[in-house]
Amino acid sequence: MQLTNIDIIRHNFKIKNNYPLISNISYTYQYIEYLSNNILFEHNTSVITKLLIKDYIINSISIIEAIFYSLLNPIYNFKHPVSFNYLFKNIIKENILKLTPEDIKLLYSLKTLRNKIHIYSSFQAKLTDYNSYTLDDYYLMRTILYKILNNSLVSNGKFKAKEKNARK
Repeated sequence: MQLTNIDIIRHNFKIKNNYPLISNISYTYQYIEYLSNNILFEHNTSVITKLLIKDYIINSISIIEAIFYSLLNPIYNFKHPVSFNYLFKNIIKENILKLTPEDIKLLYSLKTLRNKIHIYSSFQAKLTDYNSYTLDDYYLMRTILYKILNNSLVSNGKFKAKEKNARK
Protein backbone atom coordinates (compact mmCIF):
# COMPACT_ATOMS: atom_id res chain seq x y z
CA MET A 1 0.00 0.00 0.00
CA GLN A 2 1.76 3.13 -1.27
CA LEU A 3 0.68 6.39 0.37
CA THR A 4 1.63 9.81 -0.98
CA ASN A 5 4.52 11.49 0.83
CA ILE A 6 3.37 14.36 3.08
CA ASP A 7 5.76 16.83 1.43
CA ILE A 8 4.34 16.00 -2.02
CA ILE A 9 0.80 16.48 -0.74
CA ARG A 10 1.79 19.80 0.90
CA HIS A 11 3.41 21.06 -2.31
CA ASN A 12 0.33 20.22 -4.40
CA PHE A 13 -1.58 22.99 -2.64
CA LYS A 14 -1.60 26.54 -3.98
CA ILE A 15 -2.61 27.82 -0.54
CA LYS A 16 0.79 28.71 0.87
CA ASN A 17 0.10 31.27 3.59
CA ASN A 18 -0.80 28.82 6.35
CA TYR A 19 1.74 26.02 6.86
CA PRO A 20 0.04 24.47 9.93
CA LEU A 21 -3.33 24.30 8.17
CA ILE A 22 -1.89 22.85 4.95
CA SER A 23 0.10 20.35 7.02
CA ASN A 24 -3.00 19.23 8.89
CA ILE A 25 -4.91 18.90 5.61
CA SER A 26 -1.99 16.89 4.22
CA TYR A 27 -1.88 14.54 7.21
CA THR A 28 -5.62 13.97 6.94
CA TYR A 29 -5.34 13.45 3.18
CA GLN A 30 -2.73 10.74 3.72
CA TYR A 31 -5.06 9.13 6.26
CA ILE A 32 -7.98 9.08 3.81
CA GLU A 33 -5.65 7.47 1.25
CA TYR A 34 -5.04 4.77 3.85
CA LEU A 35 -8.79 4.43 4.50
CA SER A 36 -9.48 4.29 0.76
CA ASN A 37 -6.93 1.50 0.32
CA ASN A 38 -8.63 -0.44 3.10
CA ILE A 39 -12.11 0.16 1.67
CA LEU A 40 -11.15 -0.82 -1.88
CA PHE A 41 -8.41 -3.40 -1.56
CA GLU A 42 -8.83 -5.21 1.76
CA HIS A 43 -11.29 -7.99 2.46
CA ASN A 44 -13.12 -6.65 5.49
CA THR A 45 -16.37 -7.63 7.10
CA SER A 46 -19.31 -5.49 5.98
CA VAL A 47 -19.33 -3.80 9.40
CA ILE A 48 -15.65 -2.83 9.17
CA THR A 49 -16.12 -1.56 5.60
CA LYS A 50 -19.05 0.64 6.65
CA LEU A 51 -17.09 2.07 9.58
CA LEU A 52 -14.12 2.75 7.28
CA ILE A 53 -16.52 4.60 4.96
CA LYS A 54 -17.83 6.59 7.93
CA ASP A 55 -14.27 7.57 8.87
CA TYR A 56 -13.51 8.44 5.23
CA ILE A 57 -16.53 10.76 5.06
CA ILE A 58 -15.79 12.44 8.40
CA ASN A 59 -12.16 13.12 7.48
CA SER A 60 -12.95 14.16 3.89
CA ILE A 61 -15.48 16.71 5.12
CA SER A 62 -12.83 17.97 7.56
CA ILE A 63 -10.46 18.53 4.63
CA ILE A 64 -13.18 20.38 2.70
CA GLU A 65 -13.98 22.47 5.77
CA ALA A 66 -10.32 23.45 6.13
CA ILE A 67 -10.11 24.35 2.43
CA PHE A 68 -13.24 26.49 2.72
CA TYR A 69 -11.71 28.21 5.76
CA SER A 70 -8.44 28.92 3.95
CA LEU A 71 -10.26 30.36 0.92
CA LEU A 72 -12.62 32.53 2.96
CA ASN A 73 -10.23 33.78 5.63
CA PRO A 74 -8.61 36.41 3.37
CA ILE A 75 -12.11 37.83 2.70
CA TYR A 76 -13.61 37.56 6.21
CA ASN A 77 -10.47 37.66 8.40
CA PHE A 78 -11.83 35.20 10.97
CA LYS A 79 -10.97 35.98 14.59
CA HIS A 80 -12.46 32.76 16.00
CA PRO A 81 -13.40 29.26 14.85
CA VAL A 82 -16.43 29.09 12.56
CA SER A 83 -18.81 26.26 11.75
CA PHE A 84 -18.89 24.21 8.59
CA ASN A 85 -22.39 25.60 7.91
CA TYR A 86 -21.10 29.16 8.06
CA LEU A 87 -18.16 28.36 5.78
CA PHE A 88 -20.32 26.43 3.32
CA LYS A 89 -22.94 29.19 3.17
CA ASN A 90 -20.23 31.76 2.38
CA ILE A 91 -18.42 29.58 -0.16
CA ILE A 92 -21.75 29.41 -2.00
CA LYS A 93 -22.43 33.13 -1.52
CA GLU A 94 -18.99 34.19 -2.77
CA ASN A 95 -19.11 31.54 -5.55
CA ILE A 96 -15.40 30.96 -5.03
CA LEU A 97 -15.26 27.33 -6.14
CA LYS A 98 -18.03 27.56 -8.75
CA LEU A 99 -19.91 24.66 -7.17
CA THR A 100 -22.87 23.40 -9.17
CA PRO A 101 -26.32 22.95 -7.60
CA GLU A 102 -25.64 19.19 -7.69
CA ASP A 103 -22.33 19.69 -5.84
CA ILE A 104 -24.08 21.77 -3.18
CA LYS A 105 -26.85 19.20 -2.71
CA LEU A 106 -24.29 16.40 -2.48
CA LEU A 107 -22.21 18.25 0.10
CA TYR A 108 -25.28 18.91 2.24
CA SER A 109 -26.20 15.21 2.23
CA LEU A 110 -22.62 14.13 3.00
CA LYS A 111 -22.42 16.71 5.77
CA THR A 112 -25.47 15.05 7.31
CA LEU A 113 -23.63 11.72 7.27
CA ARG A 114 -20.56 13.40 8.79
CA ASN A 115 -22.74 14.72 11.60
CA LYS A 116 -23.49 11.14 12.66
CA ILE A 117 -20.12 11.14 14.40
CA HIS A 118 -21.74 10.50 17.80
CA ILE A 119 -22.46 6.78 18.10
CA TYR A 120 -24.93 7.30 20.95
CA SER A 121 -27.31 9.40 18.83
CA SER A 122 -29.01 6.49 17.02
CA PHE A 123 -32.19 5.40 18.75
CA GLN A 124 -33.83 3.60 15.81
CA ALA A 125 -32.54 0.40 14.22
CA LYS A 126 -32.61 1.90 10.72
CA LEU A 127 -30.38 4.80 11.83
CA THR A 128 -27.40 2.74 12.98
CA ASP A 129 -24.00 3.32 11.39
CA TYR A 130 -24.34 -0.02 9.63
CA ASN A 131 -27.50 1.17 7.88
CA SER A 132 -26.25 4.72 7.28
CA TYR A 133 -23.06 4.29 5.24
CA THR A 134 -22.75 2.65 1.83
CA LEU A 135 -20.11 2.16 -0.82
CA ASP A 136 -22.08 4.63 -2.95
CA ASP A 137 -21.58 7.24 -0.20
CA TYR A 138 -17.85 6.56 -0.35
CA TYR A 139 -17.77 7.11 -4.12
CA LEU A 140 -19.89 10.28 -3.88
CA MET A 141 -17.65 11.66 -1.14
CA ARG A 142 -14.56 10.80 -3.13
CA THR A 143 -15.95 12.50 -6.24
CA ILE A 144 -16.75 15.82 -4.57
CA LEU A 145 -13.56 15.76 -2.48
CA TYR A 146 -11.34 15.36 -5.54
CA LYS A 147 -13.34 17.98 -7.45
CA ILE A 148 -12.62 20.48 -4.66
CA LEU A 149 -9.02 19.35 -4.16
CA ASN A 150 -8.28 19.76 -7.87
CA ASN A 151 -9.94 23.16 -8.18
CA SER A 152 -7.43 25.60 -9.67
CA LEU A 153 -7.72 27.88 -6.61
CA VAL A 154 -6.83 25.02 -4.27
CA SER A 155 -4.11 22.97 -5.96
CA ASN A 156 -2.10 22.20 -9.06
CA GLY A 157 -4.64 19.50 -9.99
CA LYS A 158 -2.43 16.51 -9.17
CA PHE A 159 -4.67 14.86 -6.59
CA LYS A 160 -5.79 11.47 -7.94
CA ALA A 161 -8.03 8.85 -6.39
CA LYS A 162 -6.93 5.23 -6.43
CA GLU A 163 -9.15 3.09 -8.63
CA LYS A 164 -10.58 -0.35 -8.27
CA ASN A 165 -13.80 -1.27 -10.00
CA ALA A 166 -14.28 -4.68 -8.40
CA ARG A 167 -15.79 -3.32 -5.17
CA LYS A 168 -18.21 -0.83 -6.75
